[in-house]
Amino acid sequence: MLCMLRPCRLTAATFRHSTSSQALTRFATNRHTRPYKAIPDQQHTAFRHPVAAFSGSKAGANSEDAGMSDWPCDLAALHSARKFVRDAASKGGKVVLAPDRDADGLCAGATLHHTLTALGATNIDTWFVPKGANIHTTDATEALSAFNAAALIVLDQGSRGGPPILPGVPTLILDHHQSTVFPDEAQVASAYGHEPVATTSLLAYVLCHELHPTLEEKVAWLGVLGTFGDLGSSVKWHDPFPDMTAAIKQHGGKTKFSQAVSLINAPRRTAQCDMGGVWQAVLQATSPRDIVDRKVAGVDAMQAARDEVTEEVNKNARMPPKFSADGSVALITINSGAQIHPLIATRWCSSLKGKNLRYVMVANHAYLPNKVNFAARIAKHRVDPDVPLDLIASFKAAAATDPGLTELLGDNFARGHAQASGGSVSTDAFQRLLRALGFDEHGNTLGGTGKKRKPAVADADGDAAKKTKTLMNFGFKKQSPSKAAEDTKTAAVKAE
Repeated sequence: MLCMLRPCRLTAATFRHSTSSQALTRFATNRHTRPYKAIPDQQHTAFRHPVAAFSGSKAGANSEDAGMSDWPCDLAALHSARKFVRDAASKGGKVVLAPDRDADGLCAGATLHHTLTALGATNIDTWFVPKGANIHTTDATEALSAFNAAALIVLDQGSRGGPPILPGVPTLILDHHQSTVFPDEAQVASAYGHEPVATTSLLAYVLCHELHPTLEEKVAWLGVLGTFGDLGSSVKWHDPFPDMTAAIKQHGGKTKFSQAVSLINAPRRTAQCDMGGVWQAVLQATSPRDIVDRKVAGVDAMQAARDEVTEEVNKNARMPPKFSADGSVALITINSGAQIHPLIATRWCSSLKGKNLRYVMVANHAYLPNKVNFAARIAKHRVDPDVPLDLIASFKAAAATDPGLTELLGDNFARGHAQASGGSVSTDAFQRLLRALGFDEHGNTLGGTGKKRKPAVADADGDAAKKTKTLMNFGFKKQSPSKAAEDTKTAAVKAE
């Protein structure tokens, strides 16, 4: 794979805020490039959800599958998605991209931005869901309506059934999260159910890289970078994955990609969740080297965000776990305005052992007001490791034991993937969920002895003595969140 020989030509960029009830972060980038004729589709694959062409009828959320095809998703959906992209670029209206805020979503968004530009689009806006929110809400619909879009492309946001994201506007969803239902009026290309499940950025690469002769060198490295963000640097580029080893070597090797991932993922985890600089950096970069070596604007802010997240992780990593009554769940409770609960869950799940342990759960009581945001990861040393464990199914089964709890938890409960799930629920709902999982409402072991532990002796800095059970006592050193690699999600994935 060849690297991009020159940076994308960014002729205008603006940052604006919506006056809607939730903060709207908006970037408008206009490009003026001559349209080229796209080359024909290749026999790749796409999701198993029938989709209509941009100019035709739209597929509903519960349509029958169009028949399984090759990896990474259904062939008919891939062809329809390509037609959607071509039509969106050629019709001259405003195209709005709505990517997720992590490396996978940003790389998928940049891939679509480069593709639309190469095909002649000159009016492209980008919108990010505010901190703690999701795109399947009336607030998101209100914010997106302000763009007066002619087409909407949603990337890596997770999917659920329900009303249209943006009624009356042609919408394409590219995703890989666990879901078999989707918003009404949306075309869908999803990798879920096509093993091994591709990341959204890799799906975007397969979708776009042959739509124009210049795209291979522009988007191949983005497909790798986003995949490293979700699956880690140890991913094997074996069939059915495309062989991206040449692109990895040409762009600095695994180290450069991993370093770029840690920088890109940091801003979304901060309490401010400012995505302006990181989006422009990814969009303007031609290689992960540009980001790591500070050749594009915004990297200093990304480094500062990473330092902030590292400090928050180290501050909260000392909280010891408590176990459910049957020992199957380890619970760590923290209070942080940063999105560090998935990072800490991933650290603990790789080291913690227990006779009946199945998964580790970190509950953050300070990420959003009156909410508990939690992340869960399957324990590496869990009981019965050969028996498949689905965290989403486990959470739903536990909630079902308490009549009315499922409804109280709402739509933002048990989201993500089978191996890496989480949610954002009210405090009252979370207390009831804890009881269903084998804890009391305060997160203590249900039916425990009530014995108080001898308080740990504090050192001169106020830190607990070394005998306190901490991540460091389990063999961890203080390190950057990139080493924790929540975004590696060992089995395929992403939380919340």
